Order: sequence, then structure tokens, then C-alpha cells
Amino acid sequence: MALTEGIRGNDKERGVFMEIIRLENVTKSYGDKLVLNHIDKVFHRGEAVAFVGHNGCGKSTLLRIIAGLTVPSDGRAVQAPGLLFHYIPEKFPPTPVTARQYLLNMGILDGMRRDEAGRRIASLGEDFFFGELLDVPMRSLSKGTLQKVGVIQAFMTRPDVLLLDEPVSGQDKESQKVLIEKTNELRGEDVTILLSCHEEHIVNAIAQDVYTIREGRLEDYEPAGTKMCTVILENAGGLEADGRMTKYGRYYRLKAEETECDRILPGLLSRGWRLRGMYNEEDS
Repeated sequence: MALTEGIRGNDKERGVFMEIIRLENVTKSYGDKLVLNHIDKVFHRGEAVAFVGHNGCGKSTLLRIIAGLTVPSDGRAVQAPGLLFHYIPEKFPPTPVTARQYLLNMGILDGMRRDEAGRRIASLGEDFFFGELLDVPMRSLSKGTLQKVGVIQAFMTRPDVLLLDEPVSGQDKESQKVLIEKTNELRGEDVTILLSCHEEHIVNAIAQDVYTIREGRLEDYEPAGTKMCTVILENAGGLEADGRMTKYGRYYRLKAEETECDRILPGLLSRGWRLRGMYNEEDS
């Protein structure tokens, strides 16, 4: 079944959003390294999805396949016709032109009039505390400042899909707040947001659904607070064991969620219990 562009009929009012991107059995290998392993996933207009995980797990590769910039080794990414993608890469290449020149040319390629693009560049430059650097050659800018150029380019016109690959790398907190605000404004206009990010506060502020890539598979992400933690304690003598403790040889073992362990451990230590070990269940 082919994808159709936009929202059908009154679907938006009913809260039902049309699918605009579908991943079918998407697999990607680089040599002997399997990065993505038979991923099936549907993305809908107006939803915001984040991908988290360690460097090299496949987040950037997945975004590039969705954008059509990387060809999968197997499977395919199907897009609704006529979608406009805006993509903020993790690393923005320096060039000898100024940021204003670059942004002006990109705006014109995006269908903007020159005067319209110029006004938009000036406005976004002020929003992202970049106005004084617009006429500096891009090859003279730091990585974080270069990233702002990519962010400004992505917000110059309204896309159908906004792809953000580590968009706040090296950026100051005030610029991060502006990015969150403008991204959520686009989401309110039914733009689909797909985000790869390490910063938890950015993910929490933007994404409805969060996934991680583990051994090439796309999985629901479990926040750190749901991880189980095991604490090994020694009774210094005459102490009453907590009801959650179990005997563990000459020691006692206590299992709880990570955040719960962090909360109760100081009290146990203050009462005389001695800490002999602590680890997350996934590390055991």
C-alpha cells in the first residue's frame, strides 16, 4: 500500500495522524559490522520520536536512511510523496563563505525570496545569539557555533519532517532552550520530529516516544530510573535487617530500583551498615 501525503479528511480533529514514513526490514552493514538489523517502523505526521544510545549504535545511520541520504543494505524506507525534509547533521562542515552567505543561498534553494530569506536569517540569528557572527567565514567558527548554522538553516522554512542529529552539541544552554521552543512550535504545526540526542533534558522536552538501538534492533528505551540495582551490605553487628534484604553468604543483599537504592542507602550507612558492593542488574 502506497503512503499518501498529509492527513486524510478530518483525521487531525480525531487525533489520528497519517503515516508518512515506513521502514520495511531496514538493514545496514558497513563491511562486517551490522549496524541496523531488520528494522520495521512507521512514523506519523506530527509525532516526535527520539533515538538514544551510545555512540556508534546506529542512530545517525537510521536518520540518514530515513532522509534518503544513505541506502540500506537490505529493506527500504518508504516516504509519502512530496515530503520536505530538513536535516541537522551531527557535524556541520566548515566552508570559506560566511554564515549569512550560506544561509541566504540555502534559503533561495528552499524557495524563499532573497529579501524574505535575509529577514529570516537576521531574526533567527538574534534568536540563537548568533547575530554578530553571521558575517564571519564559517571555517573560522567553532564546532558548537557551526552547529548553530545548521540549526538556523533547518528553521528558515517549515518542513514536513525535521531530523536532528545531536543538534545541541557544543551549544550554550540558552541556545538549547530556543531550539526546544522552536522545535515544539513546529511539532504543534504537525511537523514530524525525529531526534538523535544524548541530552536527557532535550529528549524529555521534545519527544513523545523514545527508542534505543541495541544490537541493531530498535527497542523501547527504559529510563535510568527503572533499572534494577543490587546492593551488598555487611551487618556491623546487632543491626536489624531491612525487610527487603536477603542473606547473601556472610553479607546481605538488597534489590531495588536504582533511584530507590540511591534514596535508602545513605540511611542504612548512617545506621552502621557497611557497603561491600553495588551494581546495576544489566552489568551483572
